[in-house]
Amino acid sequence: MHGPRYFVEGSIEAGTVIALAADDARHAAAVLRSKSGDPLTLLAAGVAWDAEIAAVARDIVEVRALRKAAEQSGELPVAVVVLQGLTKGAKFDEVVEKTIELGAARIVPVIFARSEAEGGPNKIDRWRRIARTAAMQSRRRIVPAVEAPLTWCDALARYAPGALTLVAFEEAPAGTFARALDAYRDGAVVIAVGPEGGLQRQEVESARLHGAHIVSLGPTILRTQTAATALLAAVASAAGWW
Repeated sequence: MHGPRYFVEGSIEAGTVIALAADDARHAAAVLRSKSGDPLTLLAAGVAWDAEIAAVARDIVEVRALRKAAEQSGELPVAVVVLQGLTKGAKFDEVVEKTIELGAARIVPVIFARSEAEGGPNKIDRWRRIARTAAMQSRRRIVPAVEAPLTWCDALARYAPGALTLVAFEEAPAGTFARALDAYRDGAVVIAVGPEGGLQRQEVESARLHGAHIVSLGPTILRTQTAATALLAAVASAAGWW
């Protein structure tokens, strides 16, 4: 079934009638001029549903779930966590948008020794709005989580155990990325990128102590907002997800 896609909270079943979130309702009513019976896709708890507009009012749009959609694509086969050093300005916005387009399941702002930015509540709210928009645009079935900032040590302790953890570092030798992927078969993947000033030696060693692979992203030096996107794309290609 064609039509726009909207995320709703919780799980639903065939016949469920649910109101769209306020912004989505305004989009459906004022921008798309939706009317009763128009088709759309609902995304609930990671499942896509064929649905239709049930009723349209000025500020409320109700939709009815019809059946689970035949097409349930839009997600990588493995959950990928992005540990991204906090950045100045709107650079972190780019990281959220682009890594979600590529399939990241979770984004964690990380505080490194050389971090020069903060991730306050207003920024986190903005990143979560960007995450939702990016997920809709890229036809995801979930809205990836954007977490509150963690220190590097806390982020490693929480996400590295049991996962293939790849830490981008400009001094890593060529071929380290390929060697890290050689033994990978399945399971969670964590990719990590430092701040604009780069990783300190002790931060690299902390990653190694947590079982992380320190990997090269090629002969050029990438901007921090570019590195996570490049690393995620390289993992997806090397792992055969594309």
